[in-house]
Amino acid sequence: MESHERLHYMDNIRAIALLLGIVYHAALAYSPFMANIWFTADTQNSAIFDAVVHWLHLFRMPVFFIVAGFFAGYLIDKKSIKGFLLHRFKRLALPFMIFFPILAGLFLHAIKWGSQFPESLPPIFELFEQARNTPPSTMHLWFLWNLFGFSVFFSVAMNFKKSVLRGLKLLSNKWVLLSLLPCLILPALYSQFVPFPAPDKFTIEYWSYGFYAIFFSVGSSFYFNKTAIKNLTPYTPYLFAVALISYACYMFLFPKPPSTEQLISLIQTQTHHKSTFDQHHFLLVVMQCISIVYWSLLAVVLAYKFLQCENTLTRYISDASYWVYLIHVPILIYIQMPLLALDISIYLKFLISVVFTLATSFASYHVLIRFSFMGKLLIGKKYHRGK
Repeated sequence: MESHERLHYMDNIRAIALLLGIVYHAALAYSPFMANIWFTADTQNSAIFDAVVHWLHLFRMPVFFIVAGFFAGYLIDKKSIKGFLLHRFKRLALPFMIFFPILAGLFLHAIKWGSQFPESLPPIFELFEQARNTPPSTMHLWFLWNLFGFSVFFSVAMNFKKSVLRGLKLLSNKWVLLSLLPCLILPALYSQFVPFPAPDKFTIEYWSYGFYAIFFSVGSSFYFNKTAIKNLTPYTPYLFAVALISYACYMFLFPKPPSTEQLISLIQTQTHHKSTFDQHHFLLVVMQCISIVYWSLLAVVLAYKFLQCENTLTRYISDASYWVYLIHVPILIYIQMPLLALDISIYLKFLISVVFTLATSFASYHVLIRFSFMGKLLIGKKYHRGK
């Protein structure tokens, strides 16, 4: 096991991945592609936000699951399988059960309260009026639901530890990561529209296990192969070049925004129109898979090279990031719904959204979580005031 100091880069990149969620969700309101899809979609938008949204969507959560897999390897190596499952239940399943009803209530109240401000509501409101019988969603807490599922499967697999470790050693090979990893996630992503949705249903969405669970496995392989990330560092320029080129190709091939009729059909049937998955879709998904893998690996390598540090600020941000991500969506809606009525620059609206959401989320962490029993639940320790 690497020394504790060597793990700081994993803590730091996990915090960054979670905090980028605020940037991502704030930018959705001003993305032309999301105009018919997002709850706070503004009548003004810019292609710049499309570029930001689609770029962040490719690697933000894959990086998170790499880090989650890394720490899963650490925990199961440190504890028994039973101890690992108990730890995961306390950190993942229990927060989901506690906060889902609270956040769902806040989300619905934010939508209802905010609907009084704009002259006309975003198109998504009309869509849900026409398609009421939609499956319940885990909202942005889908990552907890999926991660707990991955952890259960991982704990079962670790009953066959020698075989699992052999597979993880192979997966951590730099040539497998650079050449075969895009192929491994291709079948799952080919089954989905582009951009791929959040696996936010309460039922198991198998494509998520063929996508995010693979990145979880990559993270576990990084823990058990102590030199895997270091072995990738000489390829940093190559990772960046391929990531940039593949993203440019991906955006060039990107589909048109979905029409209202297409969205209604999708919501009502919850099925994919396989006839649209043609040669263009295949090429688009290939570019998507390459871009996902290379941006994700690049992020981990850059974290390894530049984020191996800890101080009071980074520790505080790392501790707070879990709660900040949990609470940020309702807060963001409370902020962005009134902004729909203001005739100001969308760039200023975006800045207001991000700054005020971050400020409110961190303030709520400091007041409600850090010094309470909830801090113990979410981050494993309860701080005492004045220390």
